[in-house]
Amino acid sequence: MEKYILSNMHDKNFSKAANEIYLLTDYNKLQYPDYYKWYYQKNLPRIIDGKGEVIFYLDGFQIVGLSMLKKSDDESKICTLLINEEYRKKGYSKLILEDSFKFLGTEKPLITIPEKRIKEFSKIIEAYKWIASEMTDEYYTPEIVFNKPKTMIKK
Repeated sequence: MEKYILSNMHDKNFSKAANEIYLLTDYNKLQYPDYYKWYYQKNLPRIIDGKGEVIFYLDGFQIVGLSMLKKSDDESKICTLLINEEYRKKGYSKLILEDSFKFLGTEKPLITIPEKRIKEFSKIIEAYKWIASEMTDEYYTPEIVFNKPKTMIKK
């Protein structure tokens, strides 16, 4: 198994990897109808500008898992965390999360998880002591926001 960083790839390999990652994650359009637009118009440009990243692991030609990350002055966020079904419960989520934390500079990144998938993520939430901050239905389905930083009230 080998780790890859999308921003370190060049030309044809970048394009091929970016497209494969989209195909693997296009299930997100069920919850986020504008996922295609977000992925190609926001996420990939963010990677090119150094404000985001996709970290992924390959087993041969199979993507084992990945994380899509956003890092700006005001936000360190895991946008997508995916482990392929046949690789789940084998420690790969920990590996990808540790790499993600290094990029983001925190073990408590902002992350939203659909309410209906909380059980699926419960071991990760417990292991890293992520804190539920609020509920939102901004993206068509109820989600729980974890690790949202508290902001000062401006007068």
